[in-house]
Amino acid sequence: MVNSEQERLRALHGLAILDTPPEERFDRITRLAKHLFRVEMALVSLVDKDRQWFKSRQGLSITQTCRTQSFCAYAIQGAGMLEVEDASQDARFKDNVSVTAPGGVRFYAGVPLSTSDGYYVGTLCIVDSQPRQLSDHERRSLLDLAACAEEEIKRAALEREIVSASKVRQRLTHQESQQRELVAALASLNEISASSQLALSQQLTAALELGCRYLDASIGIVSRIDNDIYEVVAAVSPDDKPIEKGNCLPLANTYCEMTLKSKGLLAIHHAGKGRARYHPCYVTFEIESYIGSVIQVSGEPFGTISFSSHACRDEAFPETDKTFVRLLTRWVGDALERERVEKLKSEFVATVSHELRTPLTSIAGALKLVVAGAVGPIEGQVHQMLTIALRNSDRLSMLINDLLDIEKLRVGLLKVASSSQSLSSLLKASIQENHSYALQCNVDLNLKLSNKDWQVCVDPIRFQQIMANLLSNAAKFSHAGDSVIVECEKHDNDIRVNVKDSGCGVPDRFKAVIFQQFSQANASDNRVKGGTGLGLTISKALTEQMGGSIGFSSKEGVGSIFYIQFPWLKEQDVENP
Repeated sequence: MVNSEQERLRALHGLAILDTPPEERFDRITRLAKHLFRVEMALVSLVDKDRQWFKSRQGLSITQTCRTQSFCAYAIQGAGMLEVEDASQDARFKDNVSVTAPGGVRFYAGVPLSTSDGYYVGTLCIVDSQPRQLSDHERRSLLDLAACAEEEIKRAALEREIVSASKVRQRLTHQESQQRELVAALASLNEISASSQLALSQQLTAALELGCRYLDASIGIVSRIDNDIYEVVAAVSPDDKPIEKGNCLPLANTYCEMTLKSKGLLAIHHAGKGRARYHPCYVTFEIESYIGSVIQVSGEPFGTISFSSHACRDEAFPETDKTFVRLLTRWVGDALERERVEKLKSEFVATVSHELRTPLTSIAGALKLVVAGAVGPIEGQVHQMLTIALRNSDRLSMLINDLLDIEKLRVGLLKVASSSQSLSSLLKASIQENHSYALQCNVDLNLKLSNKDWQVCVDPIRFQQIMANLLSNAAKFSHAGDSVIVECEKHDNDIRVNVKDSGCGVPDRFKAVIFQQFSQANASDNRVKGGTGLGLTISKALTEQMGGSIGFSSKEGVGSIFYIQFPWLKEQDVENP
C-alpha cells in the first residue's frame, strides 16, 4: 500500500464516521438523488481498506460490500465524476459480481467526496440496473448534491473536532484543578509539619485526616509491620467503625501485604472487579477502593500508609493522587526517622545525665566543704582555683538538671503544682535569688512594681525556674554597668511580666528558632556566652503548662524584652518600699 493510500485511510478513520448510525442530514440527500434521477439506488459510500461502507443508502438493504466489488474504489482515484453508462460493456466492470448477477448493475455515476485536507474518502453515487446516460443538466445536479454531501462530511468532522477539543479542554481544566488541589494539600501538610504545637502522633493523625479529605477516603492508616503482624500506628476512621491505635492483624489479611509486594505504590479503585476480590481483606472487610505506599525508615520497610473506603471509585486514581501519596509517604518516613533519632538521643542524654548526677553531687559537696574551710584554712591561688572549680561544677549541675527536665518534658513527666500566688512576692524572690549572678555580670536588677498586687495561679518553684532563666539571659547579654528592668503590666484579663535589657538583642536569623532545643545565636565552640540552649525551651513548656504564654520583642544592637503572661485571679492594694 503506497503512502498516499495510508494517509487517505488515516484521514477516513480520523472522521470517526465509519459504522455510525444513519443520520438524516445524509439520508435526505440520497432520497433526493434517488427521486431526482429516477434510479433504483442512491448511496453515500465510504471506501475503507477492504470494504466500502454505506453511511446512507436508498434502495439497498446491506450496509457494506467488499472493496473488490466496489465501483466507488475506482471513482475516488480521480478528481471528477465517474460515469459508467453500461457496466456490462465496460472492460473494468463487466466481470464484477455485482454486474454479472441477475438484475446486476448496469449504470453507475459517482462523485468523489473529499475531506478538508483533500483526501477522497468516498462518493455520492447513483446506481441502476438499466443502461443510461446523464444529461449535462443532470451531471451538474449530481455534482451539486455531492457538494452538499461533502459539506456534511466536513461539518460532521468539524463537530467531532469541536467535541474532542471540548473534552481535551475539560480534561486539562480538570487536571489543572487537580494540580491546584495537590498544591493546596501539600501546603497544608507543610503547615502540619511546621507546627511546634503538635506531637508526632498528632501530626500523623492530622496528615491522615488531610489525606482522607484530599482522596475522598473514609479510612486512613499508618501501619508498622513486624514478623508478619500488621500494627496500627495512627488511624482515622468513621465513628461507627473505629480503628484504634495498637490494633493488630495478620499481615496476610490486609492489602498492605500486596503493597509490600508491589515494592512501591498500590492503587485499587474497584476491588470487586479485579483480582483483589479474592483477597482476605476484601472478603472480610469489603474494602473496595485502596491506595497505599511503603514507608521507608533508615532504608528499611517500616510499614505502609494507606487510604481506603468501602465504596468503589468510578475511575482509577489519577497521577496527582499517586503523587500526593508518594510525597506523604516520604514525609511520614522522615518524621518517623526523626522521632527514632530523637528518642535515641534523649535516651542517651538521660542515661549519661543520671550517671553523672550522683558523682557530680559528691564532687560539688566536697568542694563546698573545702572552700568553706572544713579541712582547714585555704588561701591565695588554691582558694581561687577551688572557687572556680565549684562554680563550674554548679554550672554542670544546672546543665544536667536542664537535660533531665527536657527528658521529663518529652515523656510527659514534668509536673507542675499550681496555686494562687502573690505576683509581687514571687518577683521580689526572683530578684533576690538572681542578684549574685547579676553581680558577676556587673549588671543591676531593677524591679518596678505598681501599687496593685496581682494574684496568679502558678507553681512557685517552676515560676522561679522560668524567671531565673529570663533574668540570667538578660544579665548575660547586657553590657557591663547596665540595668535589667522587671515590671508588670495588665493585658485584658492577663498580667504580663516584662524582663527588659539594653544588651546586644536577638539576631533576626535566630528569632524563629529561639524556643527550640539547643538553640543558641552563637552555637560555635568559641562562643563567649555560656549556656545549653535549653533554658527557653523549658521555660516555654513550663509557662504553657501553667496556662500562660511566653514571647519576646527584640532589636539587634538595642536590646530585648522577654515576657511571660498569666491570667490574673484578683488584685489588691499593697505598699511597696
